[in-house]
Amino acid sequence: MATDDKKKPRVHVDTSILDAKTIEEVRVQAKAKVEKERIAAAKAQLLEEFEATERQAKGLTEAMEEIFIDLAPYADRLMLDGKILFQGQTKIVRASEAAVIREMMQATWRHQSIVDGKPEDFYRRSRGQRVIPLGNGQAGVSNILRA
Repeated sequence: MATDDKKKPRVHVDTSILDAKTIEEVRVQAKAKVEKERIAAAKAQLLEEFEATERQAKGLTEAMEEIFIDLAPYADRLMLDGKILFQGQTKIVRASEAAVIREMMQATWRHQSIVDGKPEDFYRRSRGQRVIPLGNGQAGVSNILRA
């Protein structure tokens, strides 16, 4: 049976043969080695956290969606995670953010229907909207109900 050099039995030596100065030097070396290992582990952990954050921000861990900000007349903006989203903008955001934005937009319309005393689906009904050419390759929507 072949013996592996790494699996040699550990030899216990009497450490009392070392003087106090040598023992202190070894203690300092051990302290430095452990500190290096701690720093390396902390760096590795931070790197992993930062990579996960960047992947999420760039849409690599979650699908991205395009969303049009359509708010009730009284609201001109939404704020999500410190970002301001203005009425009429189209943004590309993570799917989870898009779900929250849709919920916030729906809340503005629900509030508007309560204030106006109209049924909640009043603002979702078609009002004969149509896309019309404005010239220069642009188009607009006519007959939009706005207060």
